[in-house]
Amino acid sequence: MKHKGLRLGALFCAAAMTITTSAQALSVEEAYDILRRSYVDRLPRAAKDAESLDELFSYTDNYTCYMTEEEYQAFLSSVEGEVSFAGIGAEITYAPEGISIVSVLKGGGAEKAGLKAGDMIIAIEGESCAPGSEEQRARLVGEAGTQVRVTVRHTDGSEEDYTITRAAVVQANTTVSAADGVGYIDCDSFGTQTGTYFQDGVRKYDSAVRTWIVDLRGNSGGLTSAAVTALGTFSGAGELVYFVDQSGESSAQRYDGKDLTDKPAIVLVDSGSASASEIFAGGILGTSSGIVIGTRSYGKGVAQVLFDESNCPYLHGDAVKVTAYRFYCAGGNTTDRIGVIPTLFLPQAQAAAAARLLSGEKTKDGAYLHLVLNGCDFYVDISAAKESAPDALEAILTALTPSAVLYWGENGGENGGETALTPAQAREKCGFAAASALDFTDVAGSEYAGEINALAASRIVLGNQGKFRPDDTMTRAEVCALLAQALDLYWLADGYFTDVAKESWYAPSVNAMAAIGLVSGVGGGKFDPNATMTQEEFITVLGNLVEFVNLDARKFLDKNPLAILQPLPKYRNRGFSPWAIRGVEVLTNSVFDEDGNAVNLYCTAFEDIEPKAPILRGQAAAALCRALRTTGVIED
Repeated sequence: MKHKGLRLGALFCAAAMTITTSAQALSVEEAYDILRRSYVDRLPRAAKDAESLDELFSYTDNYTCYMTEEEYQAFLSSVEGEVSFAGIGAEITYAPEGISIVSVLKGGGAEKAGLKAGDMIIAIEGESCAPGSEEQRARLVGEAGTQVRVTVRHTDGSEEDYTITRAAVVQANTTVSAADGVGYIDCDSFGTQTGTYFQDGVRKYDSAVRTWIVDLRGNSGGLTSAAVTALGTFSGAGELVYFVDQSGESSAQRYDGKDLTDKPAIVLVDSGSASASEIFAGGILGTSSGIVIGTRSYGKGVAQVLFDESNCPYLHGDAVKVTAYRFYCAGGNTTDRIGVIPTLFLPQAQAAAAARLLSGEKTKDGAYLHLVLNGCDFYVDISAAKESAPDALEAILTALTPSAVLYWGENGGENGGETALTPAQAREKCGFAAASALDFTDVAGSEYAGEINALAASRIVLGNQGKFRPDDTMTRAEVCALLAQALDLYWLADGYFTDVAKESWYAPSVNAMAAIGLVSGVGGGKFDPNATMTQEEFITVLGNLVEFVNLDARKFLDKNPLAILQPLPKYRNRGFSPWAIRGVEVLTNSVFDEDGNAVNLYCTAFEDIEPKAPILRGQAAAALCRALRTTGVIED
């Protein structure tokens, strides 16, 4: 795999926008030339014969689009990461009496008029604004230069009328605060100043906090450079994101500064956390700078470049946004389609409370739980947790995988220190049922019990009525369903195979796996969904998955072409089909440990694999779990 510096300027990593292609100045032929040269995936032959921009861009992903001049300007404004409006220049909160001023902005109309923090606006234009509300706030907003008359009650009880001139107010997309030993960063998008907001906030509050909570819920992305700077605040210097283009060439964005804190980060994500926010969250995991909690993120692991009149002779005020790169996080894995799988999979109703519980400290006069997650230490005050957020405490204990490292401590760790215990023991000591609701009832005797329950904790496998059936064989359709669950990817469009009916339960899974190249048919346009999958077939599919999600695996394949292309005797003698050799090489040699030794990603040693034997559900789950752990998709 060749490496090079970034050819283009800013990369945009944001969720899709609805852009029309009407009234375009760009011809179809010109647009096709742009896509042919830069789009990350190969375009189908039909794209060359497209008769309109709408038809042409239908062959690309949801993030690639043409923008008229007006749409382009609106887009640029949206990614600046700041929202501007005209107001009185004050931070406010609502109260029964009206609108309370929390602080006044320097240079704003409220400061110039003489208003101060603690003042209460009780009337606007002579009309009472009690109780304060969003509707009342809207009356303070208007065009810059216009005036609004307010009646203010001061802290001493006196009342006075003020005429305030509205002016442009800029709301930062990121706010940083700290209280009770916990730092809190609320980031709505990654704009031009986001990295600076992170750095300034951490410098200001770090000495007073134990843990940083970074809330990226609903953050649809933005500038990769901003995400890298924000991440570097916690991780320090290094190559923090990698981009691979249509030719397989890779480039990296570095952070060359120092980390500004050694405190762990707890990153909150949800299904609305996408692109640049996934670079940050995935990077926190890949650099062992903290953990991620919540639900799985969006899964947009691609980056776009902008073509406009500055870099393309076809464009004159209008622009084309093109998906040109698939990105890989600091740990080497992509979030494309798979998203960021949280360290602790928690319902959103408990996520924020759980983050604060994990930001506790060793209690000196009671019991506490010490969790080691992604190499970072977190402490939960049991008494305080059971009093303030028992549901969040139970959610944390339920989300722990069977191999989680945790300790029980009392009185600050004195008198014997801490005692290691299992998640089941921790649940029991905290007064909850020892068995997790996610534990399968029929896997205790399986050699793969740990891996199966770990996948369940990450919501990657689902059973039926509490059972997993680890000793059952798997059909080709069932394997696709397992992978679709792992990737959270389904395809509802017309199918790829004549024997996969669109209305069948497995069609969305089979079609999705075929669309990204993880599975192929058996010939003649058929998939044979109900046939039992063999071990060598599963190894091939899993090898494709590893190659898809992991940059190190791709590098290995580039460096070892002969091992892949030639049916070496050791494979021939073991009965492997020639087409299975690539997958075996990926799973047994693609990732290396700290000593440089190849890591076996499969659940069975090479010598014990039976290529033609059916794959069992337990085997498939164990192999998938091992592959996802080793490639950094889920934590060990």
